[in-house]
Amino acid sequence: EALKQGKAVYKPIYNHDTGNKDPPELIQPNKVMVFEGLHPIYDEKARSQLDLGIYIDIVNDVKFAWKVQRDVAERGWTEEQVKADIEKRLPDFSAYVDPQKANADVILRYEPSDQGLPYLKVKLIQKKGSNFPPISLKKDLSLSGSKPGAKVKMYDDDWFGSPATVVEMDGEIDMDNMEAQLKEIEDNLEGLALKPGELTEAMTKLKSSPGSQNGTGLLQTVIAMKVREIYEKLTTER
Repeated sequence: EALKQGKAVYKPIYNHDTGNKDPPELIQPNKVMVFEGLHPIYDEKARSQLDLGIYIDIVNDVKFAWKVQRDVAERGWTEEQVKADIEKRLPDFSAYVDPQKANADVILRYEPSDQGLPYLKVKLIQKKGSNFPPISLKKDLSLSGSKPGAKVKMYDDDWFGSPATVVEMDGEIDMDNMEAQLKEIEDNLEGLALKPGELTEAMTKLKSSPGSQNGTGLLQTVIAMKVREIYEKLTTER
């Protein structure tokens, strides 16, 4: 609240190595403020000050697969150690982190693909009437050319008692035909509020980035451009 009023605040710093607090950091107000971490929308008062609440929802199967991939390679852990570490943190996660997704305006959800891991099904869950300017899909799409291919669809769903519209991408696009397939997707998306081809251009520039072949790249890019849309709307109004 103070930052939105143009006032500087001190941010407490927790040291994960010592378990103690380091000297606080002075945070100056700015035109764009991003609050990220484990609990950005947990507190109702803090949440009420946000112009947009985003939650990244990774189901346990995907989380375990990703953590195994990282910790076995980088830390030399066994799969059993990774599983024990996740289970140790699960009670606190379930109590203080996971409930936040019910209050987010938009949720980016990761599930195993219908074709199984390591392929992904990524969902853009847009709560109706929220601060997130919605997008929609004119028709379901099926993209082929390389394994596993990709399917993009839209449907209505319930999100913790709130109606939501979901745009879902399951699988991966053909990276040898990336631009054409992205253009087909972009041409069938409504509500982007972009210049024609802007989404495709932004993604092809990041072709080598992780996730650019699946719904991670597509839907994260959509969210980023919606953040820009909200910023432009707010600054115009003010």
